[in-house]
Amino acid sequence: TIEDTTPPVIADGMDMTVECDGAGNAAELQAWLDGNAGSDASDLCGDVVWTNDAGTMSDECGETGEMTVTFTATDDCGNTAETTATFTIEDTTEPSIDAPATDETVECDGAGNAAELQAWLDIQGGAEASDACGDITWSDDYTALSDDCGETGEVTVTFTATDDCGNTAETTATFF
Repeated sequence: TIEDTTPPVIADGMDMTVECDGAGNAAELQAWLDGNAGSDASDLCGDVVWTNDAGTMSDECGETGEMTVTFTATDDCGNTAETTATFTIEDTTEPSIDAPATDETVECDGAGNAAELQAWLDIQGGAEASDACGDITWSDDYTALSDDCGETGEVTVTFTATDDCGNTAETTATFF
């Protein structure tokens, strides 16, 4: 009687970390899965068939996440060997400032030009930003206008675009 009770010999799978592309990194994930996380298996008595238990990515910041996958090599006699590896999508890229903030000069209205200043702050001085991996939240460091002559003044404001993963980009402009 010849029997096969020995599982395939399997190499450890390799974890993979990729930069977020905003579309789930589908091609990279599929290539990693198709390549069995870089693992290799062999069996003295027959062929090896691969399977895995890939599910859904965890939901981290923006379009990032991770998935731990068990890859199983099964020989012709049903003996199995397993290796586990993790596919991670991370976002380490700052948002892109697509249009920088611009200076704004207004004629003194005798009351501090509060409405014009607030409107300028509300649109981040005209700045626009984008991020491939998530949404943008704006903040600024405005405190107060300087006290020049009469009701005049100025302030230089840094507008900060922050993505869902905490990466930031800045643009600065002055309101006169």
